[in-house]
Amino acid sequence: MKQLGLIILLTFLLQGCVDKKIDDSSNVIKKEIKVSFDTSRRVGVGGEPSPQWKKSDSLSVHASTNDLIRLASKHEDKIERLIAFHALLMKNPHEAVNFAIAEIEDTTIVSTCSGCLGGDDRMSNVRIEMIQKDRGNYKVTKEDCARLDSAFLFSDNVLKFYYFYDLCHKLPAKPEYESRLRQLYKYNIEVLIALARYHKEEEKQEILRLLSEMDKKDLHDYRDTISTALDAVVAWPSAAYKRQARHACQKILEENVYSCVRNAFGALMAYNDRWSYDFIDKTLSKAKQNEGKYFDYFWYFHEVYEKNPQPLFKPLIKKYPIE
Repeated sequence: MKQLGLIILLTFLLQGCVDKKIDDSSNVIKKEIKVSFDTSRRVGVGGEPSPQWKKSDSLSVHASTNDLIRLASKHEDKIERLIAFHALLMKNPHEAVNFAIAEIEDTTIVSTCSGCLGGDDRMSNVRIEMIQKDRGNYKVTKEDCARLDSAFLFSDNVLKFYYFYDLCHKLPAKPEYESRLRQLYKYNIEVLIALARYHKEEEKQEILRLLSEMDKKDLHDYRDTISTALDAVVAWPSAAYKRQARHACQKILEENVYSCVRNAFGALMAYNDRWSYDFIDKTLSKAKQNEGKYFDYFWYFHEVYEKNPQPLFKPLIKKYPIE
């Protein structure tokens, strides 16, 4: 009987441990959910409205600008700080930009979620992308966006932020930016895209060098560098490297070097001539026969056209609609 009682007691104790583990596991899951910031209004597989965005909506209506600045800066929970910042952006976009500039060196790591996709990011980058990628919706002025870009370029942690890639693709060739860009180019080749807009001989030679090296290496191993070179061509479609750029684009599209397809369409369309038109027409026509290429090629072509709507290529948009 004593042995039976001992067995029963051990059973209850073990069951308690199992239940505790389940409870602890549930708490961990809840914590993980709590520490992810929703960067889009719809979340999950079903696209349900984000409770965080609903909270931001309410705060923007009921809280003062000063209260939102205080919450965005001082709240102990970093997700709550971002919720408050989002509310500030809706309520007072100018002050939101001022806040983003003041906190531009904030490298605190935060988990983010967009739809069903998640990852880690830095607080400052989340705020900057929130402002810059939906500027029209939040009614942020061009002047405020330019101020933010300038502050970002000269920040100590600029190379740590994902937005740096977008900045290289949009930064105007202002004289006051050139020396800073040349300094950063020593550490990140993507700066070549921004430097190309200055139309200097050294950038021309660098683009030529990168394009000419393409045939000496496996193109798939070289895809990051060639993508940067072709984006630099888009920024400055010089006749000096037109032949090399065409050759690169032809090889990429014929071999379907996936990560470079968008860049190839961009470079071809930047030259805005009949050869580019005919080659894109031929490429898209051939893609129709290959199910694997069809969607990607058509999608990338339309995406590039939207960014640089050259009238010459408009007939191809009608001829090859996204289906």
